[in-house]
Amino acid sequence: MGFQVKKAVREKIYVKVALMAPSGGGKTYGSLRLATGMVEEIKNETGKNAKILLANTEQKRGYYYANEFDYDIVDIDAPHNPEKYVELIEFAVSEGYDILIIDSTSHEWEGKGGCLELQQQAGGTYQAWGKVTPRHNKFINAIADSPIHIIATMRGKDQYEVNKDDRGKTSVQKLGVGAKQRDGFEYEFTCTFLIDQKTNCAEVQKDNTHIFEHEGATLLTENHGKKIMQWANSGEGYTPVARNEDNTSDSTSAGDDISAVKKEIITVCTKLGGTKNADLMATLKEFVPSGNPNALRDLDKAKSCLAKVKDIKPIEM
Repeated sequence: MGFQVKKAVREKIYVKVALMAPSGGGKTYGSLRLATGMVEEIKNETGKNAKILLANTEQKRGYYYANEFDYDIVDIDAPHNPEKYVELIEFAVSEGYDILIIDSTSHEWEGKGGCLELQQQAGGTYQAWGKVTPRHNKFINAIADSPIHIIATMRGKDQYEVNKDDRGKTSVQKLGVGAKQRDGFEYEFTCTFLIDQKTNCAEVQKDNTHIFEHEGATLLTENHGKKIMQWANSGEGYTPVARNEDNTSDSTSAGDDISAVKKEIITVCTKLGGTKNADLMATLKEFVPSGNPNALRDLDKAKSCLAKVKDIKPIEM
């Protein structure tokens, strides 16, 4: 077997950043500050008006800062199976977002319908992980391989420390110890921060950028996002990621444009009664687990889906 040796060249990178903190640590706010700084740097370098999508799993928390930052939001409800998060990443890419914030990824692991629950449903044995782990790994791979910048938050494993000051007054401090995710998940990222609940200051746990190695605990700001983006764009160019594109050449007919097919599917679904039509939803889930036509990525599959939904009878209203 032959080996091809070539000169190593530093490429531009789609950065993946992780923020871990106990509740109240400032994960959502910190991620929005980082993302906003990244957007500003993209604007400075390319003139492009980059877009942020925040995937919200934390009830209404994702809406708290809408008056402070410019971002779009999508609510991610249960079940929190890994496939839903893979579809989320694919959706963000297909819709042209530059930065995706997943707030938080802990639900994929311990939320309703997440990996821990899936393992119990599969028998709760060690062997049951053989069915769940590959599904979780697809989520990890989707983060790593996706052509988009991702900021993922994780709930910290809460631990409490009792302290006494010089006057003997007792105080209880909540500490974040690791993340509520599979062990080692936090090391899949370009850089990972652990945020203190009391001070909201972040300490880097892993840093491939070398930007934060000697900075110590710091409050994450837009400036940190700018530095991360400057580092990411300091290479020679991106390695193309093989994926289906929604846009086709001018010579391609509308019938061969997956975005046009998906729009037609949605139009038909609306006429059929949408989610109220059980037959329709069952058919959609044959092609995409979430039942969301926007998550279709394969043109042939989208065409097959369109043909099948056209045969469904509308419900009586």
